[in-house]
Amino acid sequence: MKKFQIVAENENRQFAFVKGNRRINEKILADKEKSIKEYGQLSPITVVKGEDVYLSGGHLTDLDGNDIPDEQTENYYAVLDGQHRLIAYKMLGLDLNDLVICEPLNAEMSIAALIAEMNICATAWKGSDYMAAPAMTLDIKDNEVFEFAQELQRKNYPLSTISLWCFGKNSLKPRDFVKSLKEGRLPKAFENASWYQRSIKWYKAAQEKFEETFLAKKYFINYIIDQGREAADPTAFYDQMEDRINRLTAEQIQLITHPSKGSMTQEQSIIDTLIQCLGR
Repeated sequence: MKKFQIVAENENRQFAFVKGNRRINEKILADKEKSIKEYGQLSPITVVKGEDVYLSGGHLTDLDGNDIPDEQTENYYAVLDGQHRLIAYKMLGLDLNDLVICEPLNAEMSIAALIAEMNICATAWKGSDYMAAPAMTLDIKDNEVFEFAQELQRKNYPLSTISLWCFGKNSLKPRDFVKSLKEGRLPKAFENASWYQRSIKWYKAAQEKFEETFLAKKYFINYIIDQGREAADPTAFYDQMEDRINRLTAEQIQLITHPSKGSMTQEQSIIDTLIQCLGR
């Protein structure tokens, strides 16, 4: 049996997060605040030295999400497990220097693998959370499809909807990102930008008309995909869609997002209204 011995840490480092790690969940944060307020810190925060993250291909952000220059990483501890506890401690006005920290017990695992395994074991990740793995460790340059996917993830789009916007089909699965950790590259689907080059135009036009919460529900992008497949000339249909979206009136937006209640499901009512307003 082995036992931790708590000692004072003399290194003058601040806390940081690994860029690309999943967002803070407000419900979990509230629960952590309540727990810490009543019982104090019950388990250590797992950290590594900031420069180790940089040397492994990752980058850091401060506790507010701002990028930290790579040359300053040696001034930080990167939190691998305990983001919510750390922020809860801060929100309660407690001294972060009083936090008990520890290094990972398995020194052989990569930083991204450690984060993934710790989070999967503690609180199950949602589908889109798995995008954090390649975002944290892979040197991703100029992949506009993945950047778009990350943008949607930050806006709380589920993985299935992200897949529809990025690829035109619900093909992207959590296992693809787990596999990317082992292979050291993005899932192969991100190499093809042909659908994205169309969908980004629809998305930007739709942003001007609809709330993100509506666009995240798949109704809109599913309408485009399904009607495009059935169109006599799919290319012409897709090419015209941006202009059709731009011409939507406020009254039509209201009809689409608040369909009349009847015998049909909400989804079918919305799809039917989209067809009426945007055509086939």
